[in-house]
Order: sequence, then C-alpha cells, then structure tokens
Amino acid sequence: MNPADGRLPGVLLDLGLVPVDRPLPLVLEQVAGLATEALGGQPAVSVTVVGTDGASTVGTSAQVAADLDAVQYRAGRGACLDAATTGEVRVLPDAASERRWPELARAAVAADRRGLVSAGFPAGRSVPGGLNLYLQPALQADTGLRASAERFATHAAVTVGNTLLYARTAQLAEHLQVALDSRAVIDQAKGVLMERYRLTATQAFEALTRVSNQTNTKLRDVAVHVVETGQFPPV
Repeated sequence: MNPADGRLPGVLLDLGLVPVDRPLPLVLEQVAGLATEALGGQPAVSVTVVGTDGASTVGTSAQVAADLDAVQYRAGRGACLDAATTGEVRVLPDAASERRWPELARAAVAADRRGLVSAGFPAGRSVPGGLNLYLQPALQADTGLRASAERFATHAAVTVGNTLLYARTAQLAEHLQVALDSRAVIDQAKGVLMERYRLTATQAFEALTRVSNQTNTKLRDVAVHVVETGQFPPV
C-alpha cells in the first residue's frame, strides 16, 4: 500500500477544517503543507482563475507552480486551463511521456515536476477556475500516489474555491454598503438644496450632477460638501 493511502483520510479531514475566511495566501500555505503531509515530497500548489481577460494565477505556494501555469497560459492549452474551464480533473501522469500538452511537458521536465493534477472548482461556482498540484515524482507507475493526488486535489479545489467565493462575497457586500452610504448622503444633500433653494427632488439631483461634472468631482463628494456646508463646492 502506498504510504499516502494511510495518511490521506486524516489529511482530507484537516483540509475540510481550513477556514475559508482567511486570506488566500494563508489558505494556500496550509493547503501546500497538507499536500506535503499526504503525498510526500514538496508539492507546489497554485490557483488558476478564468476571467473576461483570460486565465491568471491568483495565488501560489511556490514560484515553480506560477512558472508552469504561465507556460500553459502562453501556449493557450494545458492541464490547468482544461480543468479551470471544465470544472473537471486533469492528470499529467508523467511529463516525460506527455503528448497532449507539449509545451507544459517540456517545462515540467525541466523544472523536475513530472506529475501534475489540476482540479477545477465545483460546477456552478461564480468563480471559474481550479487548483493545480505540481509533484516531483511521476504518477505513471504509482497508481496509489496518483489516486491520492487526485482525491487531494479535488478536495483542495473545494476549499480554495470556497475561499475565493467568500472573498468575492465580502467584497460585494462592502461595495453594496458603500453604495448605500453614498445614496444616503446624496438624499441628504438633495434635502438641503430643496429646502434652501425651493427645488424639487429632480432639480436638486440635477444640480448635484451638474456640479459634479463641472468640477470633475465624485457625486458623493459633492453631496458631502453640500451636507456639511450647505453650499456647493467652488466651480
């Protein structure tokens, strides 16, 4: 039995307990440590995210992982791209005999990372991407290690995907709060102008917008000035 088989259940349990509300670099550091514990050696971990501008690496535990990701981005093909765009698992058993992704294979052999497992984030996530696990030993002859690496990468992709989703949700909540605060102060400014200049709500908003454009100042900042001083900022 491969030594990884005995360690894997406990490691997967620990992986499920990794807090997803922590910054991504800290989560990746913990994931890389668990990968080492489960699989041996020093696996390099990276995270690929696919956006409107293409794929990019948003986090890595080692520079070699970022470098091998970049090779695939430049080539427009590779295990990490396939996994990230399909949400599935892609395995490169041995870079020395790999034919599907020649650019990746050459770079992986040169970097002494002959095994690779890329696991896409679960389907339906708002953040498309995946987790990449670069291993020093090849997986071709060691079916036990390959199976363990696939299981680990699949579970780790869920943890990292949840981390990114949490971060995005928190960012959206922050933006929403800023928008609500801006709306509140703009409504206050409209009230000041309506009372002072006998304007309608529409006229007050148009006046705020006009001054914002004339002074090249954010509408919210103009509104804050009106609320605090009772006057428009100098044009």
